[in-house]
Amino acid sequence: MAAIHSLLIILTSFLAQTDQITDVPLQKEPARYEIEAPDIAVIGIPVSQVTLRAIKLDGTLDREFSGHPKQIIGLELWVRDVDTALPPFENGVLELKTDLAQNQKVFITADTIVVDPDSRGAATVVVYRISRWLSLLPPIIAVILAVWFRNIILALLVSIWVGAVILAHGNLFLGFVHTLDTFVIHEIVEPGSSSYSHMMIILFTMFLGAMVGVMSAGGGTAALVNRLSRYATKREHSQLMTWFLGLVVFFDDYANSLLVGTSMRPFTDRMKVSREKLAFLVDSTAAPVSGIAIISTWVGVEIGYIADTYSSLGISEDYYTTFLYSLPYRFYPLHLLAFVWLVAYLGNDFGPMLKAETRAIAYNQLVRPGRFNVVEAELGADNGDLARRHLLRNALIPLSVLLGLAMIGLWWTGAIEIDRLNLGRLQQGLPLLDKSMSKILEHASPNRVLLISSFLASIAAVASCSFSKSLSLNECVEAWSAGAKSMFLAILILVLAWSVATVCDENHLNTAGVLVELLSGSLSPNWMPTITFLLAAAVSFATGSSWSTMGLLMPLSISLTYSLLVPLNEADPNHHLMLGTIGGVLAGAIFGDHCSPISDTTVLSSAASGSDHLDHVLTQMPYAMTVATVSVLFGYIPVGFGIQPYILLPVGLVVLFLILQFYGKSAEAEAQKLLDAGVRAEDFNLSEDRETDEEGITDTNDSDSEADPESAEESTEEA
Repeated sequence: MAAIHSLLIILTSFLAQTDQITDVPLQKEPARYEIEAPDIAVIGIPVSQVTLRAIKLDGTLDREFSGHPKQIIGLELWVRDVDTALPPFENGVLELKTDLAQNQKVFITADTIVVDPDSRGAATVVVYRISRWLSLLPPIIAVILAVWFRNIILALLVSIWVGAVILAHGNLFLGFVHTLDTFVIHEIVEPGSSSYSHMMIILFTMFLGAMVGVMSAGGGTAALVNRLSRYATKREHSQLMTWFLGLVVFFDDYANSLLVGTSMRPFTDRMKVSREKLAFLVDSTAAPVSGIAIISTWVGVEIGYIADTYSSLGISEDYYTTFLYSLPYRFYPLHLLAFVWLVAYLGNDFGPMLKAETRAIAYNQLVRPGRFNVVEAELGADNGDLARRHLLRNALIPLSVLLGLAMIGLWWTGAIEIDRLNLGRLQQGLPLLDKSMSKILEHASPNRVLLISSFLASIAAVASCSFSKSLSLNECVEAWSAGAKSMFLAILILVLAWSVATVCDENHLNTAGVLVELLSGSLSPNWMPTITFLLAAAVSFATGSSWSTMGLLMPLSISLTYSLLVPLNEADPNHHLMLGTIGGVLAGAIFGDHCSPISDTTVLSSAASGSDHLDHVLTQMPYAMTVATVSVLFGYIPVGFGIQPYILLPVGLVVLFLILQFYGKSAEAEAQKLLDAGVRAEDFNLSEDRETDEEGITDTNDSDSEADPESAEESTEEA
């Protein structure tokens, strides 16, 4: 009986196990797997996405497969800093994405990714993994070589080549080939892109140069300068007018840089304002005013980043209201706009800018001797003398066409795009998008608008000069061509700067990702506005793109701040720390952009102002760092501890005033001291730049002696 009883127990257990097995359907393995992963990964830095697919024998996707392969090697998924099991396939696909808003990161942990290694359908992909420090090498080399050799083109080319060599597994020749046929060419014509945005920027830069060339040759520029001279008789007046015009062109930073720089350059030249100072005035108003204007091409991008991040966090909020609430927390652009006004109004400068202004006043050298100015070389200093009649309308008509068409075009393209989107939303039963100005600008096509408006403005300049008989039609065409060619150096630097940014993007060396991983960690929520500002500045400086910086850091910083506030029961979407963090991202992105020699807006500002690009960066950097320091000490740090921005903004303004008043000096007074002491131009320039080569100094001396006989007097002391 005992044996029969034991047999019944064993039989019952077997039947129970059989029932359990039949409850779970047997998973049929696919014929093979397929892996889509980046070719290169930085060790310890998350990659954007890895996709695994189950494939049938006929090569199509096996949508019936849903489950786990037996083994996946080389991939890790971390959620909220915890190593998490990989999710199962769904309908034959497993997508692993890095989502900073959800604190989810995908890491490649081996040189080879393998799926189901013991089966006949195993998939293998080799990934080239590099040290995180190598990803920082190209931007570091670009900055060091630019300062060392004083040649931005050489610095950018070497930087691109170094990045290409790293991506080519150390192959020097292949890196050289990829520098030209991949990174440079793809910045001009982007493969697979229907917008060709970079080509549009190149063309509207050329068309704007063509417009300026016709205006200058047709006497319109000279007439405009003569008219402005009636109202502005001092150097300070010309700088204030430049600042004011920068505030007027608030809708786009590219249009601001090119329009203000080219329009005001002849006038500031007459007032002996150095080109470095003009480039600073232009660059320091373009991005800041576009970034804080409630209606601009920046607004839609910023609101989009805020909306996407809040939606991923499950926050229901009026995103435009959050954007408006964050405006007072943008200490750097607000302080910088006020600082530019103070510099222009007080007439005080310091650092390299003081030397540049002193040189311009004392020796009428608007550009540092030895620096090649392609704009002047192509257009010539006396192109206005070609005109038979100097008419103001030859300047006002093309400028009005450019400004008017740009504003109308932004509204028109945005409205058309909203109509197209609403048609699709109507068919899907979704709520329609409203046609508010912010929404219209969010969906506008600024590059396309600037391309068309700049071309038509250049044609308007030709028509105005030819119909007024200031120039013949052939002379207009020659001036148009010369003006377009004058922008070649700016376009070359711009393309090389884009190439460096591509080498460093998330699909290649992932420089920004490395900086984020290095600088982020366990933080107090009170320090988030400050940390965010500094991190955004570092990323923007390294990549040269404020928009890319915002796209990377907005979801990360907002999500991190929100997660730090949740345990404190203060997870308000409009909490002052949330607003300070949002403001810190944009402000830090603009600050890093102002200090970076590979920034596109910095390149455009120096080109439009006729300044040497590197001189512009080196003279602007001390001013930008001064304002950034004040913004941190009297803005982001105290706002993190609850002090309201309407108290901090005036305090920062007072500090900036005191710095200029007591540390800054009048360039006119310094110039007079040099002339009274009999310091020659060549001696002053030698002391200003000890690194200038001997041949360049000799050429400069000869030209200076001819241009300024008074400066030929022997100096009794060295400047």
